Amino acid sequence: RGDDRLSRHWHDVVALDQAGYATTAVANRALATTVARHKNAFFREKDADGASIDYAAAVGGNLQLVPEGDRLTLLAADYERMVADGLLFSTPPPFSALIDRSRDIQARVNAAAV
Repeated sequence: RGDDRLSRHWHDVVALDQAGYATTAVANRALATTVARHKNAFFREKDADGASIDYAAAVGGNLQLVPEGDRLTLLAADYERMVADGLLFSTPPPFSALIDRSRDIQARVNAAAV
């Protein structure tokens, strides 16, 4: 789903991290578990292969925030369209910086679960 303006979510997660909120959120394991249960019950999503996403596994150390392969390419194109259309209020970082920061967040979240 690379044309759904979903890249704004990665932009927002990075902005929340820059503001210090991600560190607090990562440390709150009880909240992460509650959110995962809620998502599993009410907001089922499928991964690129059509399998249901297991949010409990994601908060248990298997979060994949950064897509791979074609999905990453689609996300990059979506982000560039959003930037070109002026849909982000601040001066947006380049996509590569956004993904680098997202990979760092992903690593911190997964490490905190161990």
